Amino acid sequence: MSAPARCYYCSRDALCNGHQGILPHGHMERKDFNAWLETLSSTFITLTETQKNETLDHLISLSGAVQLRHLSNNLETLLKRDFLKLLPLELGFYLLKWLDPSTLLNCCSVSKQWNKVISACTEVWQEACRSLGWQIDETIQDTLHWKKIYLKAVRRIKQLQDKEAFETSSLIGHSARVYALYYKDGLLCTGSDDLSAKLWDVCTGQCIYGIQTHTCATVKFDEQKLVTGSFDNTVACWDWSSGTKTQNFRGHTGADPDRFICLQLHLSLTAHPDQTEMLWT
Repeated sequence: MSAPARCYYCSRDALCNGHQGILPHGHMERKDFNAWLETLSSTFITLTETQKNETLDHLISLSGAVQLRHLSNNLETLLKRDFLKLLPLELGFYLLKWLDPSTLLNCCSVSKQWNKVISACTEVWQEACRSLGWQIDETIQDTLHWKKIYLKAVRRIKQLQDKEAFETSSLIGHSARVYALYYKDGLLCTGSDDLSAKLWDVCTGQCIYGIQTHTCATVKFDEQKLVTGSFDNTVACWDWSSGTKTQNFRGHTGADPDRFICLQLHLSLTAHPDQTEMLWT
């Protein structure tokens, strides 16, 4: 006959009530483990915050490498909950509307999920564009359209702040102070105290025409002629191709002419600090 089964822990009868359900090496039957865990949980939630912390400290001190690794892997998920992913989409949009544009851009970099949610909210990007002074067309509901506009504007503003928005070049030719400037269709006209006016190709930096004039307070030009206003209270017309003065007008008194209001092919309109406006033909 075979020997009767005995308890693993106390060598008593196999029906030992004290260790019933506990298997060798500390394993418990699932039913008994669930009951023990429920009892432990019920007790744990009744403890004070300090007692809970002490309990956790004690359990951690008893844990081995496997338990500590498990704790490390799960703590980040528990502490860093993705509220934007958990919230209803409408509520997430409502919260995003309270963020300033720079924070919105930072939020887009948090995760693919955040970028997807933020990029789907048209109103958020319309408000971001509005904060830059943009006129919003409410009929355009394409989120990507407004996001691109905002990003392009932000890049442009940064270029302006960093002084990288424009290429700069120097136009060398005058020997004295340049007082008058007028730009039109890629051409720049300059008038100087050296008694000359020059027409420049802005793209190449080359001087196309140079004319000896009076001291220029203001200049304007078209394809055939240059009109200059001088500190000597005169207005003169010059032919670009020959460099000759074709007309000379005198009539203003007092200080130098302020600026030309308009210039057409056969007339010039001047406004002057002497409180007069004159039309020359």
